[in-house]
Amino acid sequence: FAPHLAEELWEQMGRTESVHLQLWPSYDPEIARDEVVTVVLQVNGKVRDRITVPAGTGEEELRRLALENERVRALLDGRQAARVVVIPDRLVNVVTAAGS
Repeated sequence: FAPHLAEELWEQMGRTESVHLQLWPSYDPEIARDEVVTVVLQVNGKVRDRITVPAGTGEEELRRLALENERVRALLDGRQAARVVVIPDRLVNVVTAAGS
């Protein structure tokens, strides 16, 4: 049933050759690549916010964006980040010192 329907629709679109004679599309990684990604912001391992950034944004830029984020700053409450773990295009985890 489906091949016949596909042939009819192909013909109604103004094509003259059979749909079955057409080439399969080829894979192009440039078309499949995301232009923007959503990066998760965590504080001490808990998700606190998400930001959308261009794909391939550098670690330093992600670190800066995370530390300037309003929710992250509010949760730090003046404390310094002991460590900032950055996984590009995935997440940024801001870790505070133990007991602070």
